[in-house]
Amino acid sequence: MIMVRRVGIDRILMGVMAMLILIGLIMAYSSTMILAKEKYGDSFYFLKRQLLWLTVGLIVFAVVVMQKRAVYLNPAIVYAFVLLAVVGLTLVFFSGKINGTYRWLHLAGFSLQPSEFAKVAGIMYLALALGRRNVDVNHLPRLTVILIPFLVMEILILKEPDYGTFFLLALIAVAMLFVAGLKLRYLFVLALAAMPVGYLLLRLDPERMQRIMAFLNPEKYLSTFNFQGVQSLYAVGSGGIFGQGLGSSTQKLFFLPYAYTDFIFAIIAEEVGLIGCLLVIGLFGVFLKRGLNIARNSGHRQAYLLVTGLTFLLVAQAFINISVTIGIFPTKGIALPFISIGGSSLISAMLIAGIITNVSRHGKTVFAND
Repeated sequence: MIMVRRVGIDRILMGVMAMLILIGLIMAYSSTMILAKEKYGDSFYFLKRQLLWLTVGLIVFAVVVMQKRAVYLNPAIVYAFVLLAVVGLTLVFFSGKINGTYRWLHLAGFSLQPSEFAKVAGIMYLALALGRRNVDVNHLPRLTVILIPFLVMEILILKEPDYGTFFLLALIAVAMLFVAGLKLRYLFVLALAAMPVGYLLLRLDPERMQRIMAFLNPEKYLSTFNFQGVQSLYAVGSGGIFGQGLGSSTQKLFFLPYAYTDFIFAIIAEEVGLIGCLLVIGLFGVFLKRGLNIARNSGHRQAYLLVTGLTFLLVAQAFINISVTIGIFPTKGIALPFISIGGSSLISAMLIAGIITNVSRHGKTVFAND
């Protein structure tokens, strides 16, 4: 006899999230205590701010998880979220440049990065648009029209400019199109068309092109564009198997820029070594497995696409961040989910985890009872 059983909240996924958050808090203090003492006179300054953002993130997570209905599948909610993302991505151009880019909104002494939430909005929209039964993803003219709202967000992100987020979101979109049934030959054509576009974008941005050249020829740019990458490799290499001990990093002593955000994995490697790195990588591996399992048991095409896209997003962010840290990818401003210091990235990650957990709460498993 065939039976259907509710799966319930995925406790393993929640455990993984809790462990990543705990690691993040430990490293938030360890990687910033000297900088915070030097700059603000309080070694707990950055940790306190991260705890504040974590509180907001936990509230967002709890509100989403406790929803009895899948509000994130409601077209009105999805379109509203997309509209807010577009508005936020537009307002950054009136908020002033930071490090040569328009990425932040400044509100009451805090900064918010709209592109972090635009990633979630983009995936929610793709899941809605591609999840409809009457949509033929292999009808390219119709598919192009469907993708217009998503492309608008991508253009605004590119305009900031934020190439890392732009390419990351494009990669997730391709993965979702494939999962939705786009034929391989169309994916191949899409990849061929994207190559000259990507090259043109890089050529039109001299600084970005310099970063690519620095990645390909690191010795030539040791003191300029490749400075962060070299310092990161020093940190990773000096950690060995067991690390130098928590709080014992030397690269965080004003040698490695952004040691507590984009390059926090390097400090993990330096202080807790290969063992700590493998723990973090393993946790993201479990997150990937549980997320895809939740998607498979969702029983709803839109929810399946949504959870698949959100899971890929978090894990791809982690993979890219770690790859940059160990010198596999050129430097990009992509945070390590749950671990890097930053309110926007943490709240966004908590929102994603909340949606996935809520889907697991409503998921069902079909099994045979002999």
